[in-house]
Amino acid sequence: MILDFVVNHTGYDHRWLNDPEKADWFHEQTPILSDNQENLENGWLAGLPDLAQENPEVEQYLFDTAEFWISELGVDGFRLDTVKHVPKSFWETFVDHVKGLDPDFYMLGEVWTNNPQYIAEYEKTGIDSFVNYPMYETVVDTFKQPGQSLDPLFAIWERNKSVLERPEWLGNFIDNHDNQRFIRTAIENQQHPRTRLKLALTYLYTAPGIPVIYQGTEIPMDGGEDPDNRRMVNFAAQDEELRDYIKRLGELRQRNPALRRGDFEQVYQEGAFSIFQRTYQDQTMLIAINNDTEEHIGSIPGLEDGLQLRGLLHEDLIKQTDEGEYKLAIQPETAEIYLVEEDEGLNWSLPILIVAVFSGFIWFVFMAGRKQKNKV
Repeated sequence: MILDFVVNHTGYDHRWLNDPEKADWFHEQTPILSDNQENLENGWLAGLPDLAQENPEVEQYLFDTAEFWISELGVDGFRLDTVKHVPKSFWETFVDHVKGLDPDFYMLGEVWTNNPQYIAEYEKTGIDSFVNYPMYETVVDTFKQPGQSLDPLFAIWERNKSVLERPEWLGNFIDNHDNQRFIRTAIENQQHPRTRLKLALTYLYTAPGIPVIYQGTEIPMDGGEDPDNRRMVNFAAQDEELRDYIKRLGELRQRNPALRRGDFEQVYQEGAFSIFQRTYQDQTMLIAINNDTEEHIGSIPGLEDGLQLRGLLHEDLIKQTDEGEYKLAIQPETAEIYLVEEDEGLNWSLPILIVAVFSGFIWFVFMAGRKQKNKV
């Protein structure tokens, strides 16, 4: 369990605001009007009372609160809210305190920026990971409608990799409580929400990083800007096909370490069709995403002879051609995840099924004929 942990501010009507003994627990009320770091850290975000973490009493209260959740209730991690609005010096001491309680405790920070270099400054405080805002707008723009190349997504990964120490720990998302829901964006572009969402989620679950799914995505829920994106979840409106698809993606990610820890390469690209390869130890996976409105066929370079590609979403099976190639044919606006494995020889499952069906039909005709003869 990961708990949302807020150290930057309190609610609008918190009782401390009326406590004279805690007047110095807050910064002076000023709006945030710029990206100036002092203004970001001391201003009142959206008018929320801003805590003064430099006050020893405030610092100790926040430490004690964290210790309560960790030691008394046993949570596994914190999502640290509004990280860039709190001084780095506080985060350094906070992380030291928390790691002293539990060295394996996980902290995911929210630094709202598309600049990975800015995030890297907070990585130095010891916070384990961050939500992947550098990728957020790009992944939405890529999958909100067909015809968009996946090249920008791979470029984001390459940039993050060059700047951050642990880019594979970033929390990947397509919407959250602060941003318009992906479903609304797809609808605004006159697209079928489920089709667009399945492609976006396939990338989220197979690209480096940790998939972060906002509540209601499996419904799938509509919602505009905050607060419309925070509607109550209507569980009666469940989309079973989408729910099962998300469940399947989660199972594949859990069972195949290459999808969690493997390297990440783009091995084929043509227009809005890309194939990515992930390898970890002796396991290799291929992720083919066709973000186009027409079928695409791609040939995989660099694979050894004598292999086969087993589809894990749609049970596709690709054999090496007589010319020594491995060719994938992906239908419009769909994706497939392949496990690369040794060729098991002739795929007998289809011939056996055909023979079984044909034999059953012959047996049925034979028995029907006998019954008819007995009646005569």
